[in-house]
Amino acid sequence: CLQESKLQDITSFKAKTFLPPRLSSSFYFNCSDGSRGGILTSWDASALSLESTIARRFSQTTVLSSTASDLSVSITNVYAPADHRKTNAFLEELLSLIPLISGPRLIVGDFNLVRSADDKSNGIVNTTLVKAFNDAINALAVQELPLLDRKLT
Repeated sequence: CLQESKLQDITSFKAKTFLPPRLSSSFYFNCSDGSRGGILTSWDASALSLESTIARRFSQTTVLSSTASDLSVSITNVYAPADHRKTNAFLEELLSLIPLISGPRLIVGDFNLVRSADDKSNGIVNTTLVKAFNDAINALAVQELPLLDRKLT
């Protein structure tokens, strides 16, 4: 999953210039808005097949099924707005996916939000945004995977 590709169009030829060969023929993307945004999810077609997609303003969801078993997973790839005037729209978008996704899922990407003051190098946070983000994570019933070997990205 790539966030902020900054690309308005990704052809198979273009994908081959920056994706590993086994990933360059199977991908799904949301185009950028000028030089901002753009999301790409790619997979190895010998291991996974695309079942469905959901494209939204700040996210894309791909449902991928294993080619070797009956397992499938939904991957929601996000690039949240850095302009926090749009944060509520972003979180509402994520919450709108709840009835559309069943089974195992991952939500990955650049959220441009923090869960606590410990997530910031200077410790200064907007507590309203922290609460809204944590409330959305709880409503989505997802668990944050820890960042290993680093405190901040």
